[in-house]
Amino acid sequence: MPPRRGRPPAAEPKLQADVIVAAGLATLQAEGLDGLTMSRVADRIGVRAASLYWHVRDKEELLDLIADAIAAAYDLSTHVDPQDWRGSLAAMMRAMRRHMLAYRDSARLLLGRFSTGPGQLRSVETMLGVLRGAGFSGRDASYALFLLTTFISGFVGGEQAPLSASVAAGQSARSYLDDLGSRMAALDAEEFPHTVALAGDLTAPDLDSRFEFALDRLLDGISVLAQ
Repeated sequence: MPPRRGRPPAAEPKLQADVIVAAGLATLQAEGLDGLTMSRVADRIGVRAASLYWHVRDKEELLDLIADAIAAAYDLSTHVDPQDWRGSLAAMMRAMRRHMLAYRDSARLLLGRFSTGPGQLRSVETMLGVLRGAGFSGRDASYALFLLTTFISGFVGGEQAPLSASVAAGQSARSYLDDLGSRMAALDAEEFPHTVALAGDLTAPDLDSRFEFALDRLLDGISVLAQ
């Protein structure tokens, strides 16, 4: 339903959209995406949940606004080098990863969400400018942007998700990976020869190097489209 017409009850404090979004972000950090409800956001502000609906249509619209606020909090244009499109995109992707990791469940929130708020649009415009400046056609630039943003959300999503039920229950990720590596190395080598041989590499905690490897291969792939 659309936001209500008229004025909210006089007994309620006056609300502004930025106050609601800030409370939504704080709730996301404290409770995670699953715990982000309109009631909890309202409690954080000190109003009734019904009052929020005078300003946002529903939870999904609030999530759009929160997603855009996260995007608006970084400026990708600071990483643009007009002489180096590949270096510019690599720097942007590293910055986006760091930024997203600072927000709980940000990858789950942002993956597939394209709300066209001003924060997201500025990032889209900046990345498209780099791609088109490198000679990508309009279609190739659009598809490459989709590929890059899907990759970053997927990679960060993997970093933010618990590795297993035992990690979700409190076991450290490092301890879990050590145990997993030992279990993999102890598998039947005739049935799983590659898994046994590569158990250490498969469970190594080097996420930074894995990110750089994947990013390099991704940029290698789209570089054939540059003119």
